[in-house]
Amino acid sequence: MEQPPKPDPLFQLTSTANIDYKPLQALLREHQWKAADRATFQILLKISQREGEGWLSKTDVEKLACEDLHTLAQLWNYYSDSRFGFIQQQKIWESVGGIVGNYTPEIAEKFGDRVGWRRQGQWKTYEQLKFSKSAPEGHLPATTGNGVSGGVWNGVASITHRLKYCHFVDALASQQWVTADWKILDLLDPYRADTRSATASLLIADIPCSELQEIDRLWLKYSNKRFGLSVQTAFLKTTGNDPKELNWEHYADFERAVGWSGVHHQEDDYNGVDPQTIPPGHFPYRIGYSYETFGSGFHRTWRLDLNPNCGFY
Repeated sequence: MEQPPKPDPLFQLTSTANIDYKPLQALLREHQWKAADRATFQILLKISQREGEGWLSKTDVEKLACEDLHTLAQLWNYYSDSRFGFIQQQKIWESVGGIVGNYTPEIAEKFGDRVGWRRQGQWKTYEQLKFSKSAPEGHLPATTGNGVSGGVWNGVASITHRLKYCHFVDALASQQWVTADWKILDLLDPYRADTRSATASLLIADIPCSELQEIDRLWLKYSNKRFGLSVQTAFLKTTGNDPKELNWEHYADFERAVGWSGVHHQEDDYNGVDPQTIPPGHFPYRIGYSYETFGSGFHRTWRLDLNPNCGFY
């Protein structure tokens, strides 16, 4: 016996691109998966003003409105009971060895095999896909996939990267440096000592190298190579720090070099300004934020605790 439609979700169908999401919501509620899939792609084209072209480049995806992309992700996740949607596709992409934002044919093929877009080593056509709840996890949406329709260049890799990093990137792009710094804590939520607690501190040594490297790449890109973990690495070395042994005098020299000394009195001045006016290497800083540290609220020596195999020391 078919279950009755789910009640409307608690989250709001918000849009900065003035998109009405109720028609898509109705399709998903009634499990009209194929129509919902096509409607999702048309919404992405409309957000990007690419309806005439009918496809999205990687640059187009990087500019997708963050709020709208999250609304799409939540709708698919909710009405499929976490079976379909960009959120599930991101998990699968990473589970087969992929890095969000990094497209390779090998990973795309592994992903396609996992979600049922390929059969016996060959990509299925769009009409061969299964538009039902019994389809493999991550099977839909497919109009944004790699090798199925070609509607989105880099497909799942690009869409999920924008979804994951959009708030962080948008803050960087608008030179809201302090805001961007705080957004990193949201990105690193999976690496808290207790993922059920919003006040648990990060297990800094457990943060994957791929995550740190992407955070570093984005800081470098938007700050004109003035901020980033790799910039801080140079200061750690020039101030004589040894990754195997903490020397407080040398570490204090590093903190002064990147402008961390007295940061609490000036941090509000660092939003919306040219990065040239801020000490190089100043960001990222708040990875060391700790709810367990009284007084400053920061785990002061966090910069020495990163996985040494990641290349940031």
